[in-house]
Amino acid sequence: MLTNRQLGVTIFITILGLAAAYALHLALAIGFAFGLSTLVLFIWRGGAAPGNILQSMWEGVKHTKEVIWILALVGVVIPTWTASGTIPYMIDLGLRVVDPSYFLTFSFVLSACISMLLGTSTGTLSSVGIPLIGLALLLQIPLPIVAGALVSGAFVGDRTSPFSSANRLVASSTGVSVKDLFKALLPTTIGAGVITFGFFLFSDLNGVWHHGEKAWLQQQFGTGFTYSIWLLFPVILLLLSILLRFKTRNGFLLSIACAIGIGFIYQGVTWYEWLHAMWFGYHSILFDSLQTKGLSNMVELIVLIGLAGAFNGILEENRVLQSYMQKLMGGRSASLFSATFRTSLFGLGLGLVSCTQTLPIMMSGRSLLPFWEERFPRSQLARVVADSSLILAAMIPWNMLAIVCGTIVGVPVEHYVGYAPFLWALPLCTLVWSYAWRSRGKAFG
Repeated sequence: MLTNRQLGVTIFITILGLAAAYALHLALAIGFAFGLSTLVLFIWRGGAAPGNILQSMWEGVKHTKEVIWILALVGVVIPTWTASGTIPYMIDLGLRVVDPSYFLTFSFVLSACISMLLGTSTGTLSSVGIPLIGLALLLQIPLPIVAGALVSGAFVGDRTSPFSSANRLVASSTGVSVKDLFKALLPTTIGAGVITFGFFLFSDLNGVWHHGEKAWLQQQFGTGFTYSIWLLFPVILLLLSILLRFKTRNGFLLSIACAIGIGFIYQGVTWYEWLHAMWFGYHSILFDSLQTKGLSNMVELIVLIGLAGAFNGILEENRVLQSYMQKLMGGRSASLFSATFRTSLFGLGLGLVSCTQTLPIMMSGRSLLPFWEERFPRSQLARVVADSSLILAAMIPWNMLAIVCGTIVGVPVEHYVGYAPFLWALPLCTLVWSYAWRSRGKAFG
């Protein structure tokens, strides 16, 4: 167990190291290593055996395996989809179908619908986000606001869809059914959704692209690629695999294999060109807008995620934070608004330190449930966790979830977060709803 001073020092060094690395444009893994080293030192001085510390670190790393797989496969899927002609074909199709005047609104609505169907932000951003980002680049719409629309839509389903693993984790951690959780989330979902839709509609109506001509954009890449309806199959295969509840990484692998096969047949891509594109990214002399990153660009992020997993392993194994929770929540006289505010701060703090979405959800739900049950329905805690711990992780630049999202859309989280109102409107809406619930009673529960 850490003392208050040791815990404070660990948190301070972790956040300071990450912030310094970010400000100095160094690898975030370097900054995070200082916090991890500090935690290991304090745990060791507290009497933990080195072997046990290493074991807990390894268990934590193993929990990040799926995230590492996805991040690595994202580094491969984007260049393979591009080299096979899939992304160029989808962009040219989009130029004939999408009205640029309402591009942001369309992107948000489409992303929200797909995410509710798939239940995953990663799958949504990969299947519809990548081509829409390419289309926005050609339409000269600022990429940060497009990324904000796509990420906002992706988290509608990531948080709300019954098929979402994050949604089910919230339900299991707070002891409510998925059906009851959906009912509890409905008011703030509607509130944040209306705010977000209005934000992007207003942006579209006032954007310079609203009056732009699209005639000259009818076809951009047809001279460099052989087009066929079969070029859509890698994306369709990814969507189907997620709908059929395959593991996400298996869906990516199937899609990559399909793209490689199609690229051989239609574009004549050689094995050397495939390997070069997958490792270094796709590069074209003809089309500057199709340049992508490859697997080599993901190594730094994979190291960071591994270190974050080791950090979480130590926190969970040694139950570092549990004893401080009751103090954080205050006494039994705390109002729902106060409890909501404190729980949100707790989730934010965990997201800043742990670099995950899972740990804040689990600890906020399971550890705070006994306190909440003394005064409020479980459904209210579930709502607060979903509107704070789940969502706030997506706004922290060094959080695994934010890193994966930013990597897929090609825009760092700090650039798009101001244009992702669904993320920051939900914590505000849940505070307002908790205040209203206090005033009107448990009929809102």
